[in-house]
Formats: sequence, structure tokens, C-alpha cells
Amino acid sequence: KPQHVRVRRLGFDMPPQSSNTLTPGAATPSVQVVASTWARDSHDLFDFEAHHLHTQTFSVTEPAICVRNGTEVRVLGERETLTPGNGEPLLRLVEREGSFWVDKASSCGNSKKLWLVVRDFSGCGHRVAEGDVMKLGRFKFRVRQLAANACEGAQPELKLDDSGVVCCADNSCGADLTTTLCRICLLEGPGEDDPLITPCQCKGTIEYVHLGCLRHWIRGRLNLSDASGGSYFYRPLACELCKAVYPTYIHTGNDRAREPLVEVPRTQPPFIVLENMVRDSQQHAARGLHVISLADKVLKLGRGHESDVRIADVSISRCHATIRFQRGHFILEDNNSKFGTLVAMKKPRIVEPSKSISIQMGRTVLSLSAQPGAGSCTIAPLQQLPGVPTSAQDERALRLSLLTRGNSRGEAGAGQAGGGAAD
Repeated sequence: KPQHVRVRRLGFDMPPQSSNTLTPGAATPSVQVVASTWARDSHDLFDFEAHHLHTQTFSVTEPAICVRNGTEVRVLGERETLTPGNGEPLLRLVEREGSFWVDKASSCGNSKKLWLVVRDFSGCGHRVAEGDVMKLGRFKFRVRQLAANACEGAQPELKLDDSGVVCCADNSCGADLTTTLCRICLLEGPGEDDPLITPCQCKGTIEYVHLGCLRHWIRGRLNLSDASGGSYFYRPLACELCKAVYPTYIHTGNDRAREPLVEVPRTQPPFIVLENMVRDSQQHAARGLHVISLADKVLKLGRGHESDVRIADVSISRCHATIRFQRGHFILEDNNSKFGTLVAMKKPRIVEPSKSISIQMGRTVLSLSAQPGAGSCTIAPLQQLPGVPTSAQDERALRLSLLTRGNSRGEAGAGQAGGGAAD
């Protein structure tokens, strides 16, 4: 039986012409929250194939905070003081302009991250954008680059970290290197199109190396294949002697033109660049970039041998998820995986009446759907709301608005009403 939660209302200033208006006298809309918690607490995973889950249903009509204590999920009033005894905060529901918004439980950095569950997206998957963080099982990827067409000759950007180190391959203004040895081939002096460079911090007789010799050595270490469309995995390599990481790009010629140090295959658009997000220092060697062309195939991510991006982890299904290019967009879809495909929620998200969303926080998944009130309540079609962030710069402003505007108005209203709280 649904548990109806009523707490003190926190008001928001309504704009002169709101895009979400309620019929005068109509009942307040509510949000139905279905909480499902997995009994095991393992690496913040949720088993979507589990048959025995602790499930609860709530009907929330006022701003509230969802907390979890063990496998028990509770809904508290937003003005209630959170104590360690209340449990671990999961997320907040804030009412603004006749609609509910979902956001992190608190603005502090240690608040639990919210993950959108891709399998429950209405329609056909999640539209991928640059900067998205995807989570497959316990493995994470960041979308570094998307290229939909070849109109501008776009090629993958391979730089992982901007260390500021610049390698120059122009010896025209340098010292006389005609008797200097290359530490790989042991031949003296630079070639006609093969300059001597200093790519690391080694000194003395092993300081210089031919650009061509170094490229040949790196290509052998990376084991770059000639796959169709120019797909490959790139990782930064370090000098075996001084351990300094080789630069990604070098400057050649008098015009200081930049070109990759590694001769990688030319990638055919549309393509996507995914960065491995390693969990600890022991996995640092696996850090790198997956460059995958989607010109003639669908990108498969999983543990199986047929996967384009293969992840050797027990939390990954054999064919875990796919990314396809359709009508100018990159679409991420879950393949009914055991531990799910998730996308990090970047900013507060509105709960729309016609669309339910599922959000995972560790071993708990909350499914949220907007419900009209018991009365004859009608909601105007949802449009772009005033104050909705359209870029990363506006995200902080919206969060502050959700956190502070309601509190200030609620306190003012409580003072005028003599401090009385709703039942």
C-alpha cells in the first residue's frame, strides 16, 4: 500500500507566464516513488536479474529527501534534520513551478552520485553527448569526443592529460647533431625527413632518438591493427628508462605544425572516443582511449570476444550494451545486462508526467513517475522552463536556486502563518 508523505511546503516564485500551470483549485500533483533495494552490498552494484528485492512504494506530494538505512528506504520532509540515525541520503525531490525536480541529496561533494538507468528510458535509449560518464557494471567510461560527419576533416584527439610538455622536431635552430647517436638505431645525425628529438628526460648519450625510430617502436608496443574504419585502442606510453610519459603531439617544421607522435590509422566518421576511467593506481596501465568508427557497424561493449570494446570484468555481461549512430545522433542502449548500463546525471532533472525515470544510487533503484492529484488536475504541456540550464555554466545556478529559493520562501511563509506545519 502506498505511503502518503506530507511535509511543509517550500514555495517558489512563479514567473508571470509559467510554462507549467495548474488549473485553479486543482489538486497538487504528486510523484510515485518505487524503491527497489538489492540485499547484497557489493561495489555499489544493483542486480537487475535478482528475483528477491526489497520493494517499497511511496506517494510524495511535497518536497522530500529519500534516505536508506540497510535495505529500508524512507521519505523524509525536506525541512527535517538529517542525522546519522536517519540513514544514508539518496536524493532530493523539489517542487518548482508546479513540477517536481530530482537532484542530489546535498550540494556537498560527498553526496551520493545519481545514475540514470538506460534500460528504463522511454523511447529508444540514451542520446550520448560529449562529457557523458557511462557506467557498465563497475567499469566507467567518459565520452571524450563525438564526430558525426567528415565535413571538417575531424580526427580523434588523443591527448589524455595536458601536461604542457612540448616536443619539437625542428633542428634547424639547434645545436650541431651530425655526430649525435640515435639510441635505437645507433646511427649518427638526423635524416632528411627524420629529425633527432628528445621525447623524454633521459640525458647523455641516450638523450636523442630518431622520430622514425621512436614511432616504429611505439607502434609495435601499441599493436595498432588495420581494422575497418580506423578503429583502435590508444594508451600513453612512457620511457622504459626515465619513466617519463612520451608527448602525444610534436611540432614539426618552421610553421610549428602539430602532428601526432604515433602514426595512427585515419578514422572514418562517424566515430566515438571513449576514455577508460580506472578505479585505482593498479589499473593505471589500462588507461587509454578507445577510438571506434561506426561507419558500417554498431559498437558492442561487453566481456565477449565479439565485442568491439572488450572489458574483462566479472560485472560485465558478454554483450552488455551497444552504441549506434542513427539520424545524426549516437544512441546508447542496454542489452538486458545483469548489472545494468548507467549514465551519470549531470544536473537536476524534471519528472515529467508522461515519462518515468529510474535512478540508481548504489544497490537501490528509485523509479519516479509524476502523477496528477486526486482532483481534476490538468498540466499544460512541458516546455523549456525558465531557469533550466542549457549549458554546464548554468548547472550551479539552478542547483542553488533549488536549494535556497525554496528554503527562503518557505521560512517566510512559515513566519506569516505563525510557524504552523501541515499535517
